[in-house]
Amino acid sequence: MSHVETLGVLAHHGGLIVDRPEMTVGVVRAISRPTGLELDLLARRPLDRRSGPERQADIRAGRFTPPAPRRLLPDHDEGMDLRIAWLDPSGRAQWQFGGSRSSWSGDHYEGVEGPSIRAGLILPPLFDRAPVVFAWPEIGFPETVVELPLPDRATVERGAVPIWVAPFDVRQPPSPLRSRTGEFCHQTPHIEAGRIIAGPRVLNRDGRVAVVLNRLTTVGGILSLEILSVAHGEPARAASADAFPGGRPGRGPGAAVAILHDREAVWPPAHESAAGGGDTEFRSTAEFLVDRPDSDTLTLVIAWPVADLPEVCVDIPLDPA
Repeated sequence: MSHVETLGVLAHHGGLIVDRPEMTVGVVRAISRPTGLELDLLARRPLDRRSGPERQADIRAGRFTPPAPRRLLPDHDEGMDLRIAWLDPSGRAQWQFGGSRSSWSGDHYEGVEGPSIRAGLILPPLFDRAPVVFAWPEIGFPETVVELPLPDRATVERGAVPIWVAPFDVRQPPSPLRSRTGEFCHQTPHIEAGRIIAGPRVLNRDGRVAVVLNRLTTVGGILSLEILSVAHGEPARAASADAFPGGRPGRGPGAAVAILHDREAVWPPAHESAAGGGDTEFRSTAEFLVDRPDSDTLTLVIAWPVADLPEVCVDIPLDPA
């Protein structure tokens, strides 16, 4: 069973953990499990009109920016990008070269966004605290150690429940229920600067199909929901056929999510999504961006008809803004 099929514990409430002129770094998602600490980090640099190849050429040539001193990076390191490590009990940096990574070169001609890097890491099981190291000496960013406070071992072990047996609370949608498609949110908030107000929980489950909330983040007046959809057996085959190669335009793979306003369900398109699967198993993650309601509760409608998951309503309490 994949680690994502075990509910973990919210390990960090997000927000910026590095804020320097050369670069900021924030936590998008942090989940602790007995098997490891899952981190999703997003780093941003200031606005830079150069293209990606131009920046890399200038970095390699050492132009414009004096390099920062090296203390923890190994002597043989020849990287030209952001490096991430954690400090073991002896104080030695364990540099992470696996995981997922994506980058964006920023706005070249118009706009105000600089280059960014998003990194997904799975560290060993860490409890109470995690010293995380960031280094990018080639742009003048010094090696920086950040102490992340984490849940203790007992809390993590209590929260490590398979999604197939974890409790969940749903109710039937109102009837009659009106539905309409929501508009795509063209504003892309800096989710790494927001606050995670709800962590992992099962939203709906039936047989070998489950929908899980990975995180709910508030940033400004926007809510960002990251939804995990999992299916096995025949529902997985149907979900894979529905998602690949083109999937449903606008909706994204996996379960659909609506915001319930009185008796109207507004179905926003997925802002970002990714999926993988085949005839025996299917998994997808999707991010939805919606306006934060005025009330202290967010009511969702969860639907995944292609996987034979019945439509239900779920209430999620919201922390005060």
